[in-house]
Amino acid sequence: MGVHPNVCDNLHRIRKRTGPKMKISIPGLGGRLRRARNETGLSQEAVAERIGVSWMTVHRWERSQRAVPDDRLDRLCALYNKPIRWFLTLEEGDLEQEGVAPGREAKSQGSPDSQASSDAARRVYRKIADAPSDYLPLIEKVVEDILEGLRQPRS
Repeated sequence: MGVHPNVCDNLHRIRKRTGPKMKISIPGLGGRLRRARNETGLSQEAVAERIGVSWMTVHRWERSQRAVPDDRLDRLCALYNKPIRWFLTLEEGDLEQEGVAPGREAKSQGSPDSQASSDAARRVYRKIADAPSDYLPLIEKVVEDILEGLRQPRS
């Protein structure tokens, strides 16, 4: 299994058409970045050097203290050999890794996990709804990739 050039290349082509960079900040992204880096055995310093940022920037991304520019996320996709949807799709435990305890907010109906997922979905929806219209092709591609991943059987 090689690098996922189709996903990263598609984002690059879309960005060329859409203009300015988009910064990505969604629940769970920091934990995913940290997990992917740990799987490769790279230090924050090594990642920073390979993608052209400071180690503190990588640290802040992994702690969800700063949004990740989409061009840097492209580089991280290639470096970590992961498709973009892997970084943008929440799974059980992603929010806890970032210190967001499920159900920490007001008492909710349903399980804490469903409340956390619902809250995360609302935040993602607000980010998409607030995005400039020239980002729509990029957003559509990401959503298509996520849906395609959901259709594939899990191993």
